[in-house]
This record gives sequence, C-alpha cells and structure tokens, in this order.
Amino acid sequence: MEFYTLDIETAATDKSMVEHAGLEPWRYRQGKAKITSISVHSPDGTVTQLLNDSSEEDFVEKTRSLLSSLENKVVYAHFAVFDIAWLIAMLQPNKVGAIPGEIRNINWRCSQLLAKWLCNGQVADSSKFSYSLANLVGTFLKDHPMVESFVAMKNRSVSAGDTSGYWEERGELDVIMTDALVKFLLTKVPVEMRTGLLTEFGCLVPVANSWLLGIRIDLAALDRLQPKLLKRKTELALAAGVDESILSSPKQLATLLFETWGLPVHSRTPKGAPQCSRDALKWVQYKAMNNGLNDIADRLGCILEAKTITTLLSKYVKTTYEALEHTGDGYIYGAPRIFGTYTGRFTYSNSTSSYDSVEDSRARWKTGIALHQIPRNAKEIRSILLPPEGLMIYEADASGQESRLMAIRSNDQQMLKVFSDGLNFHSMTGASLIGMDYYDFEEARELEGDSGYYTEQRQLGKLANLSCNYRIGGKSLSEKSFVNYDTYMSVDTGKYVVSTFCRTYPGVPNYWEDVVWEAKEKGYVEVFGGRRYKLSKWKEERWGTESSAINVPIQGAGASMKEIAIFETYKKNPQALFSLDLHDANFFYVPIEGHEEICAEIDNTLNNIDYTDYWGFKIPIPLPYESKFGTTFADVK
Repeated sequence: MEFYTLDIETAATDKSMVEHAGLEPWRYRQGKAKITSISVHSPDGTVTQLLNDSSEEDFVEKTRSLLSSLENKVVYAHFAVFDIAWLIAMLQPNKVGAIPGEIRNINWRCSQLLAKWLCNGQVADSSKFSYSLANLVGTFLKDHPMVESFVAMKNRSVSAGDTSGYWEERGELDVIMTDALVKFLLTKVPVEMRTGLLTEFGCLVPVANSWLLGIRIDLAALDRLQPKLLKRKTELALAAGVDESILSSPKQLATLLFETWGLPVHSRTPKGAPQCSRDALKWVQYKAMNNGLNDIADRLGCILEAKTITTLLSKYVKTTYEALEHTGDGYIYGAPRIFGTYTGRFTYSNSTSSYDSVEDSRARWKTGIALHQIPRNAKEIRSILLPPEGLMIYEADASGQESRLMAIRSNDQQMLKVFSDGLNFHSMTGASLIGMDYYDFEEARELEGDSGYYTEQRQLGKLANLSCNYRIGGKSLSEKSFVNYDTYMSVDTGKYVVSTFCRTYPGVPNYWEDVVWEAKEKGYVEVFGGRRYKLSKWKEERWGTESSAINVPIQGAGASMKEIAIFETYKKNPQALFSLDLHDANFFYVPIEGHEEICAEIDNTLNNIDYTDYWGFKIPIPLPYESKFGTTFADVK
C-alpha cells in the first residue's frame, strides 16, 4: 500500500518560551509558538517542504493546500498525535471549533503506535523500550545507508528556538527514516492485528484535538477549597489525638503507630523502614479491627482521611496552581498517549521539561494533574474541573465492562444468561452466596429498603464480581475488600465468597486454566482486535506472569472497546469532542445548546455498535453504555 510520511518542526515565538524543548501544541493559540516547517515524503521518494519564512497567513494557506493534496491518502507521522494537534491548532484558531476538513479527510497513521503493537507482542518488558524515532531507527534499521547522518543530526546540540537550516535538514531526514521504518514494521506485524491497529489509528484525530481542549479550572472554587481542606485536616488530627505535623512525616507517624501504639507493620520500604502508605495503613486498620481494637481502628480512620487530604492538597490543589501558572490561560492540559500501558489503555503526561545544555540541568513544569488517581470520594477536586466555555461534559460509562467481557471470553453460560436477561449481576452473585433464588432475593431486598441483610449480601456479591474474575484468594479478597472498598470481611468469609463465585460461574476458572496454557504455548496472550502481550517470566515470576495472562485479555478488550467508542463517535457525532479517557468511561464535550439531543444521538451510537466489524465475531450479550452530562466533572463521575 502506498503511503506518505509527514513531520512538523516547531519553535518558540515568545522569548519566555525559548527554553522549552518540547513545546505544547496549545501554545500556538497563545501566540507563543509556531510551526517552522512541514516535511512530506511521497511514495515516489520525493520530499516536499514548507518553510515558515514569510507571513504566518501565507504559511497557513500553503499548509491548507498541502494537506488538501493529501485528501484520502494514507499519511504516517511518528507520534502522530503531536503533529495532528499542532496542525489543528494552526488551522482552527478557536478552542471549541470543528476539526478542519483538511485534517479529517486524511487517513492518519502513526509509526510509533505501529512499533508498539509489534513490540508489545514480541518483546518482553516492551514498556521499558523507548519508542522514539531515533531509538527505533537505531534498533531496526542499523544497515540503512542514511542512519549515520540521521543519528548525527539527532545528536547535534541545537536550541528549540534555533531557526537555522538544522530544522529543515531534520524534517527531511525524519520523514525519510519514518518511511523506511514503516516499510520495515509492516512486514513484521501479523495480519491479525490489522483491524485493531486501524481502529487505534482512527482515534488519532479526536485524541489530538483533546490535547488542545484541556480542562478549564474554576479559580474561585479552587481558592475556596484550599482553606476548607486545611480546616478539615486539623479537625481530623484532633479527633485522632495526634499532632498535625506528624501526618506529614512518615518517620514520626511510623514511630507513633508501630512503637508507641505497638501496631503490626504490614510492609517495609527498600531501606527497611515501616511503610506508611494508605494501603499499608488500611491493612493495619484491618488487623486492628480483627483484634477488637475498635478505638485504634477509628483513630487510624481519622489519620487515613487526614493523609488523603494531605495528598489532595499537594497532588491536586498545589499542582493545579503550578499548572495554571505555567499554562497561563486558566486551563490545565494532559498530553495524551494512546497505547500508554501494555493493556492498551491511554495515559496522560501532565508535565513538560527542557534541558539546558550549558548548565547540564533539566527544568520541569506542570501542565495538569493526575486525573486517573483522584480518589473516588474526592468530589471537591472534580468540582473545580470544568469544560471549555459554551460546552458541557458528557460521560459514557461502559456498564459492568470487565464482568461482561469476562462472560464473553470465558463463555460461562450462567454469567452470559445474567447479562442477556438483563438481571442484576451483583444481586445474582449475592443470592448465590446464601443459596437463594434470584427473584426471591430481589423481592426481599426491595422490601427491606436501602439497607439490611440482603443489601449487605448484594454488596458481598459486588465485591466478588469486582475481584474474583482475576483468580483472587480468600485472604486477599478479605484484605482487598477493606483496603479498596472499606468493607470489612473475615478471611473465612473471603474464602467462602471465592469458592461460591467459582461454583456459580465455573467457566471463569476454566478460562484461567485455558488462557495460561495458551500463553505458555504461544509466548503471548491476544486481545479482541488482535493486540498481543509478550509473556516470558514463567520461572522467575510464575504467579505474576499467570495473572497477567488472565488479566490482559479482559483489560485489553476494555481498552479496545473504549477506542471503538471514540472512533464511532468521531465518525457519527461530529458535535461531540472527545475530551478524556478515565477508567471505564470516555468523556466528551458537547455544546450547551441542544445538548440533550446531541447526547441522545451519542447514546444511540454507542449502544448500537456492531463489534463484529472490529473483533471478527458476534458478541452474545450487550455491551451497554450508561451516560451522564453536567457542567463539572463532579456532576458526571
């Protein structure tokens, strides 16, 4: 197949930005950065270059013309999300405007993603592998006649704002070597990966645009939040009977808990000091409750909440202020990384850096916050996160995603029946725990109201469903229930829940055995859509490797499902602007005017996807999405 390769080079236009080596694409709309050149390698071997050496208006029009000439063509770029985001910023000056047709009409591809798909399935520990163009060329194209020139050019010391012929040379060599790299990789990538790869490529444009959208910050709410959290932290320290300063000192806290109070140490740091992380202290609290030390458990609860507030203040409040100072426009931005984890899920980089070759030092700036790590109950943090002006937030949450995917993958007939009949999965498992008919169980639960025996059994069923898919043991389940879900469960109860789950859904433990055997035979596991993950440490880390073999096909299918949702929405709902991937949900920005109708259209798109086109088989049960919309991220999550 014929294809083109494209590369852009950028530079600062504002003196304050010259020090930034990795310029963010949203800087273009601030007038602080620009595209200095665009290079395109054609199938016939010629290289076309546009140099931004006249007026910006003239360069923009030439860029439009160049991109229009690539309509319906296959175009590869390395880390294509970066190039596409810059081009959108230049051709669409408005943050909430439509993605320009000159960009939508190109069949974009990414050589970096192509390499990730290949290496993830064929190279052990591929997550530690560098997917920079320079490293991939040095790894796969050692005999290429231009590799020495390319390496020499990459190693040359040039500042980000340099306008010399270096950037022209760099653009030309980048597209030539990207062309060679793609040709090599396409001969190595298995044909089974084709559909999944094309789906991921289909996400490039909406994901690139999301980088430019960012998240608006409610500054007034942020200013109110900090003293509120500080006051609550003081109250919690008082309730725990400890000095507030201890909460910020792991050493002093460890002395208090493990020496003065005499509590057992759960885990230690590499240097041998007792761990005072949240998970470690939740385990200590769990042991205190097991031993009837309820007062100590309550005080530990106050300490844990206070530590959570400390994290909120340092990791989210302080970091948001730092990011706003850096961005300068009232927004925070996360640089999206498609295929950021080995399962295929997205990640977001929330910082940027530059290297000073004279001082031999690196400076780093925050651009956003770790949204994926915001605690479930930290609604006050999500309440300061807003969509751009004139837009609302739409959340599409994949309902019971991993359980439904496990039902499909394991072909467990009971689990499939639960979902095909539209029954409550957690209640079904809860009823099984007490040997009760499902319909009688639901009737009894409805009669008792919001709390009671049957509600508690449903909660146990929920914990089982959330944990037992992945071969958890009874002791681990009891600990996890308390650490992750604040639900106390004895070890004996944990063992009973696990055994009941396996009896109720026997296809799941059968799946564990089958997928581990298959992984040992092939050396990798495969996900719906063709993504693969290499497994190699069968002797050194047998249990962990087997767990990965079990987990990856389910979690990877979840990642594939979310990419399909982004792609389908991009094709069919142009007013919906993809914003963020978070856990089992995708978020979109939609216009306030007419948002109910637009959201209904998205609902229709997502709940009528034909997965046969993507996964090669007809799914036996629905994979539904539940939707919410609101004016802050607290409204939807």
